[in-house]
Amino acid sequence: MPSAPKIEREKNGRIECTIEFSAEQVSKEKERALQKLAAEVNLPGFRPGKAPREMVLQKIKPEDLLEETIQALLPETLKSLLEEHKIQTIISPKVSLKKADPLTVSIVFVERPKVTMKGVEKIKVEKKEHKVEDKDVERMVAYILQKHEKTTPADRPAKPGDRMTMDFWGADSEGKEIAPIRTQGHAVVLGSKSLIPGFEEALVGLKKGDAKSFTLTFPKEYHAKELSEKPVTFHATVTNVEEVALPELTDAFAKEHLQIDSAAKFRDEIRKSMIMQEERIDRTRREQELMDAIRKATHVDLAPELVEEEERGLLEDLQEELRKQSKTFDDWMKVTGKKVEDVKKELEEKAKQRLALRLGIRELMEIKQITVSDEEMASTVTEMLAPLSEKERKEVEPAYVKGERAYDQLLWQKKVEKLFEGMLK
Repeated sequence: MPSAPKIEREKNGRIECTIEFSAEQVSKEKERALQKLAAEVNLPGFRPGKAPREMVLQKIKPEDLLEETIQALLPETLKSLLEEHKIQTIISPKVSLKKADPLTVSIVFVERPKVTMKGVEKIKVEKKEHKVEDKDVERMVAYILQKHEKTTPADRPAKPGDRMTMDFWGADSEGKEIAPIRTQGHAVVLGSKSLIPGFEEALVGLKKGDAKSFTLTFPKEYHAKELSEKPVTFHATVTNVEEVALPELTDAFAKEHLQIDSAAKFRDEIRKSMIMQEERIDRTRREQELMDAIRKATHVDLAPELVEEEERGLLEDLQEELRKQSKTFDDWMKVTGKKVEDVKKELEEKAKQRLALRLGIRELMEIKQITVSDEEMASTVTEMLAPLSEKERKEVEPAYVKGERAYDQLLWQKKVEKLFEGMLK
């Protein structure tokens, strides 16, 4: 072990240890480092590791030898520091060179910082009562009945309720075609209001083979911003008109086509399903509001190294997501128009928010004494692996043994669920 280290502890959990190694220690490990690097040096006429020391030294960069020496000194040093000073680091230590002679390094550990929660008792996330109007149920019924609709060709002028198929294109105020608008074989039920205001109304009265031009202004809130509030002249040609007949929801139809006893029971099931969907959406909203509230209630001083570690994780997540989309980071930068300093600032802010939330949740777990028993975890793991085949289960199961990373992640998830369940009542 080197001479007594200088230990500096900060309130944010950052611990900087300055270590000065003796010449004897450095010499011993430097020799080992040299032997290791020499084995990788190829010199004509000599087998690897058998060349004269002077010739090998000429081929090895001093900075590489110094780095390898430091790496050789670190394991025992880190072990001693952690044990003797009872350091409980939450990220990998950061090592940097302070002086080459005498060899002096700085090792920064980061422990879990002190967290203060303010106003937690005032956190209250409103729970909405969910009701589904009859008109919403009927709209869903109509949507389902559409799957059983019958159509017949209509050799007459189209009217609301008919399905029309058409080709169309659009031109700007100067008469130039707007390429993205050109569409062929587009089908629409007239009166469904699925197209921009005025479009379907302009088609009423047309027959198969008819063509019509008309000018409409796109809505302000249109999703394609380049067309927002812009006048466009459409040129449409009708290729087909069909009369649509929807079946009536009767008890007989419900039994034959929907495998349910009656029309009334089918409507009840629709209502229950819609309420459950609303509750799931509201649950997501409430969880997000709760997380925002916890983050705001969390007061913590974060060590720079901890923030940087989180930033790296966020950047890796972003790059992985881009890889899935077959995009590069440079492509993404060009599309978004962001500069490197903008991305750095955004990642830093997001990292701080994520850390505050995670540390706040952990603090609340301890305050509220949230626990998950081994029996609960065993049941959760069994339930999670149940849908897998026997082969898949055997491959995945070892990762969910107590002490493994996947097990710890699942344990954290279960604790979060318990915490949220208690706070969202």
